[in-house]
Amino acid sequence: MDAKIYKLKEIDKTKNPFKVPDNYFAQFNEEIMNHLPEKEITVPDPVSLWDRAKPWVYLAAMFVGLYITINFLMKTPAGDNPGEDRVAFRQILSGSSGKADNYWSTAQVTEEEFYQYLEEQLIDDSYFDYMYHRYYLN
Repeated sequence: MDAKIYKLKEIDKTKNPFKVPDNYFAQFNEEIMNHLPEKEITVPDPVSLWDRAKPWVYLAAMFVGLYITINFLMKTPAGDNPGEDRVAFRQILSGSSGKADNYWSTAQVTEEEFYQYLEEQLIDDSYFDYMYHRYYLN
């Protein structure tokens, strides 16, 4: 251990033991560039008018297809009056009687029947057991 410390003490601390060759960094970039291969300059291919317009044409075609699809889905059947649905909708909103009342009159369910139906659904789907086990057994 003393021998290693003695050798470290022999080193002259005023001189830097690491040396760089003279003018090394002055010519560093030139040396690196001389070792690199020559880069080939390629001319880019010209972009045609169709390649430029293609995204816009596709976008327009998409909107035309969307317009046709919406019109097809919103179209009323051939025998119906096109304004009839709007009139019925306005009557529903205004609360007036008319064709809308006739539609809803076919679905007559008493309150007891409704509650009986809900209870049967709960029993059939075993919600009572699920709720009991979830809240009382945990």
